[in-house]
Amino acid sequence: MPELTTYLIPATQLFFFIVLAIVWLVGFIRKRNFGFLLLAFVTLAEGALSVARQGFINYLVFHSGSNVTNTQQTLQLFTTTTLIVYVFLWILAIVAAISIVLHRPKPPVAPGGPPVVGS
Repeated sequence: MPELTTYLIPATQLFFFIVLAIVWLVGFIRKRNFGFLLLAFVTLAEGALSVARQGFINYLVFHSGSNVTNTQQTLQLFTTTTLIVYVFLWILAIVAAISIVLHRPKPPVAPGGPPVVGS
C-alpha cells in the first residue's frame, strides 16, 4: 500500500498537466500559433515523465532484489537522465513561450475588398 500512495502526487500533477495541455491546444486552434502546440506537447510530456519516473523509483525501492550498490548506481543514472530530459523540455517550453509572445497577428482585412482603380 505505501507504494500506491507515492503515485498520488505524480498522478495529480499529470491530471493538471492534461488540463493545461488542453488549454494550450485550444489556444493553438484559436490563434494558429506553433508555440501553443509545442507547449501542449511539453506539458503532457512533463506529466507523463513524472508518473514514469515515480513508477521506476517505486520499482527500484519496493521490488528490486539487487544489492544497495547496484540500486544506488541505477538511481543515480536514472536521475541524471531524467534531469537532462527535464532541462530539454524546459528549453522547449521557453522557445514555445517566446514564440507565443513574439507572434504578430495578421492585419485585419477591410470589408469590401481592394479599391478599384478607375479610368
